[in-house]
Amino acid sequence: MSARSAAEPPLHVSARMARRVPELATALGQDAAALCRRHDIPLALLADPHATVPLEPVLAGLEELRERTHHPALGLRLAEQRSVPDTYHTPALILLASDCLRDGLRRAFQFQRLWGDGDRFALQDARELGLSVGGLAVTFQTPGPRRTAHELLEVCALAECAAAVRGLSGRPAEPALAIGLPSTSDDLELLTAHFGVAPTLGVERAYCAWPSALMEAPLSTAHALFRSFFERQAQAELQALPPRDDLPARVRAEIQRGLARGCFALADSARALAMSPRTLERRLLALGTHYRELLEQVRRELAQRWLSERRPIDEVAVLLGYAERASFHRACVRWFGKTPAELGRS
Repeated sequence: MSARSAAEPPLHVSARMARRVPELATALGQDAAALCRRHDIPLALLADPHATVPLEPVLAGLEELRERTHHPALGLRLAEQRSVPDTYHTPALILLASDCLRDGLRRAFQFQRLWGDGDRFALQDARELGLSVGGLAVTFQTPGPRRTAHELLEVCALAECAAAVRGLSGRPAEPALAIGLPSTSDDLELLTAHFGVAPTLGVERAYCAWPSALMEAPLSTAHALFRSFFERQAQAELQALPPRDDLPARVRAEIQRGLARGCFALADSARALAMSPRTLERRLLALGTHYRELLEQVRRELAQRWLSERRPIDEVAVLLGYAERASFHRACVRWFGKTPAELGRS
């Protein structure tokens, strides 16, 4: 393990983002399930729109697809996946309802942790990037040491930005002012055709610049009331995410998702958090807790909530992972001094 990974928690990305990897594999004629197994990409988590998954296996899966398929423009192809409209979810709705592209992108990027750890996207004046033309640039950088998959994500992110700019402005053929990439494995002619301008290579941070007039033009989809609602929704979603440096909170979140899938063992949560079961248990012990205690806490809180909602006792027992009703009965007496039936009536 590197010094960085030992000192900081592993980077995660939203399941909405990560599920595009198996989708891409299928579209390219590859065995998506086998790819996910080889890289320990948790397929069950990918179906949960609120889940996060470790970034490392997602990057490794993309790199294998590149090696296996030799696709000439895999970054552009990744941006074409059918799940793309749903990938950016609430922040995309904020963009849609904003007054102009500049304002909408600025607002959407405030909630980008919903897409994954790290500040990947930013807005910057084109001249600050050393460009001779005026305009507004969207910049992008995947956190962590640079690797091959970063090239694919950079092209994908800029292509999706181009799609948003062209789609919302009603100018589907609008060329970018400039595009810059640190490096790329996508065919340069295909990139030039897609963006309408030849890419500049060797830059520090990927960018795509657009005319100021275009970025500040009023959007026909603007709606202040809807935007306000979407921002409140995004803020609630952001607050529901556990702090990145709060390991017990992240474990509790994984346990709750695991209970919904029937996969809530120590090994399941450790896999979702990109560490070994032994490492996870050791880190929890150093923080004065352990996995079994966190599992009990989550079960207790959910039991109290669901029984107060008058859900059937057998249903609650199953949802909390108890194979027998008697085991759930004993747990309730231990937690609350009451049986499930008594809790449901109180």
